[in-house]
Amino acid sequence: MKITPWYLVALTPFAAIGCSGAYLGHAAVVALTVGIFLGTLSLGSTPPPASPPNAPAS
Repeated sequence: MKITPWYLVALTPFAAIGCSGAYLGHAAVVALTVGIFLGTLSLGSTPPPASPPNAPAS
């Protein structure tokens, strides 16, 4: 099973609630920021086209 980023985004508020220390709270914010940044980078990307199953090896 592949875990999509949306599952992690959905669990982020619960992780932030569980952080009682300042360092853990800042780490959660940084992780969320990096996740949003990487998500925006992958918005326009498309997977490479798959070769047909009967294509000759080159």
